[in-house]
Amino acid sequence: MKFCDNTSVGIVITNDAGAYLMFDRATFPPGTAPAAGHIDDHGTAEEAARAEVEEELGLTVTVLTHVTGWWRNNQCRRLPGARGIGHEWTIFQASVTGILAPSVRETRNVRWLSAGELQALAERTVAYATGRLTAAEFVAAPGIEPVWVQWFANLGVLDVTPDDLRLIDQKAQA
Repeated sequence: MKFCDNTSVGIVITNDAGAYLMFDRATFPPGTAPAAGHIDDHGTAEEAARAEVEEELGLTVTVLTHVTGWWRNNQCRRLPGARGIGHEWTIFQASVTGILAPSVRETRNVRWLSAGELQALAERTVAYATGRLTAAEFVAAPGIEPVWVQWFANLGVLDVTPDDLRLIDQKAQA
């Protein structure tokens, strides 16, 4: 099994109608999220972001803008890296071109979601974090991947209380 490099990028893609390109992760951790991945051997965060969009969605990034990011104690499917469990995140907003060709290995149910639909999925993540949904129920019909609730809240897309964000972060670490 591979060790985590403790660095990740996330790429928020919107269309002209303001919808967000999202998918259900086909690999751990469960949840609905935009394209994301480790920096690994991609070089820079920007190069990794472009590569992840291509790998996961088959699209080409035309514009990439850094919007937020910091260290988060979130798990991934790899063994803990030199800094333990977590990632130094760099989150981008991107414009893309091309024909959507999702990775069968990494994605399921790729779709455009409105901010309201993202909020409904975030409420499902809150239910999971507060024990009103089991892990099996969350995997079967996921909400927003826990680490992503904070990023979308930072971008003003989601309305989540500080207490719920704290509980979701605890779930992301478990």
